[in-house]
Amino acid sequence: MTVEWTGPVLAAVTVVTIGLGHVMVRKANYLFGTAPAIPLFFLGAGILTASFFMSSDLASAVLGIVGVTTVWDGVEVIRQENRIRRGHAPQNPKRPVTRSAGSPRSR
Repeated sequence: MTVEWTGPVLAAVTVVTIGLGHVMVRKANYLFGTAPAIPLFFLGAGILTASFFMSSDLASAVLGIVGVTTVWDGVEVIRQENRIRRGHAPQNPKRPVTRSAGSPRSR
């Protein structure tokens, strides 16, 4: 019987990229607002495109996971801004975000 490591490796890559992406989205939005959204989207699309050209199935899958996660992080940077507007996420005092009229903290 041989041990197949592909599943656990891909699971670990998925968990790590989602975890790092979560932290990175919050930090990037806190520091730069929504400016990183478009570069993250295109970086992820480039990584995803590179996954098509890998000769190794494992490398292709890893790049696919990282690419899709990075694309989604670009979307999440914008969604984080909306969470700040609603008062559900901390705001950078050096980069104020106008809260929406209906948010609990804008009253």
